[in-house]
Amino acid sequence: MHVIGLDLGTSRFKGVILAANGRAVLAAAERELRFIKDGPRVEIDPEDHWQSFTSLLRELVAAAHGDSDIALCFAAAAGNTLLLDPQTGTPLTNIISWLDQRVDSDDLPALHGLDPEKLRALTGWPTITRMTLAHLAFFRKHAADILDRAIVSQNQAYLLCRLTGKHLVDFSAAVPFRVVDQLNECYDPALLRRFALRPEQLPQLIPVGAFAGTVLPAAAAATGLPPTTRIYAGCFDHPAAARASAVQHEGDLLLSCGTSWVGFLPCRDRQKLLTARLLIDPFRRHENGTWAGMFSIPGIGPLIDEYVHRYIAPVCHDPFQRFDELARAHCAGACRIDLTTPYAQPNGTPGEAARALMEAAAEGLARELTRLKAHGLTFQHAVMVGGPAKSTVWPQIVAQKTGLAISVGSAAAGAIGAARIALAATQTQ
Repeated sequence: MHVIGLDLGTSRFKGVILAANGRAVLAAAERELRFIKDGPRVEIDPEDHWQSFTSLLRELVAAAHGDSDIALCFAAAAGNTLLLDPQTGTPLTNIISWLDQRVDSDDLPALHGLDPEKLRALTGWPTITRMTLAHLAFFRKHAADILDRAIVSQNQAYLLCRLTGKHLVDFSAAVPFRVVDQLNECYDPALLRRFALRPEQLPQLIPVGAFAGTVLPAAAAATGLPPTTRIYAGCFDHPAAARASAVQHEGDLLLSCGTSWVGFLPCRDRQKLLTARLLIDPFRRHENGTWAGMFSIPGIGPLIDEYVHRYIAPVCHDPFQRFDELARAHCAGACRIDLTTPYAQPNGTPGEAARALMEAAAEGLARELTRLKAHGLTFQHAVMVGGPAKSTVWPQIVAQKTGLAISVGSAAAGAIGAARIALAATQTQ
């Protein structure tokens, strides 16, 4: 038996294939994703998305050497939205990325009167100008005729549907959908009325690890997966990474550093997480009663990339290796960079800017941890995953700024966590 886990991130797909013991990584692969960008518009072509997905799977399946006993699960950076034809399942729109900013400058009646904190208490997520909630309001204003007849999907639900023919979404990945009553595990009738949606227009809600189906013949041909492949519901990407990093108890902390820098912390008391104004994931609610809170420094990954490519290492073959080398060779304090504002030409050398960039990101984490301490949420140790965790100096800077002992987790933590969800599901069948 082999287990495949995928991490469907914002800007890239990552995947691993594990042996049946769930520990040995036999192969790993990734694919960069392409965006359609035009000003505030950020979209993804659904067919291109599928081709990246199938290409990644074919590479991983090859490492199974013909084994027909495969289980598959994927985690996802949810909150991307597309509309599907209810009869054929084909896309009626592009995938709108959660990075899309058109809602910021558009007056959308469906969002009028929404209270972010009441929304957080109901759905686990407060923001009303990003992700599916905002996209629904956008479609309701600008494409109501399409919305009225469509199935509302997210990118990971669309890929799952192409694999199995079933339109499903797990309770974790459904959180950024932000129309789900998190405690009662159902779509909230008032929110559906607000967007004039019928329940049958939305994916069926299922638990993390639930059996989702086997692979359709056309999908088997496209991916190389055996038709007998069992597919299991995954989760949001950060709880998957937490599962792979042994972050599962109160006092544990995951620092997931990607497009956004996210802190993920298990906690049994959902109200405590609400009071601390954290995003809430159901995590292991059905296993041991543990919820999880998330805080975010949103969107700093692309901004860091911009500093690296425009100023710090603009003409290097491996700009991020050069970025790391420069930061390691320079001391703090010679330059300051503000990651809460758009790119601005640094007032120091590229090396000083590299160090300042790492310091600024770590200071953002430290500020958030100080805020959480006032709510009784404290930590001694954290596991750091994502691109910045590969740095030889960045984890040390995070440790200095936060006072935490930092250990580095796997670069493929999200994919490994998804694979382990599938493995656990096969063992309980």
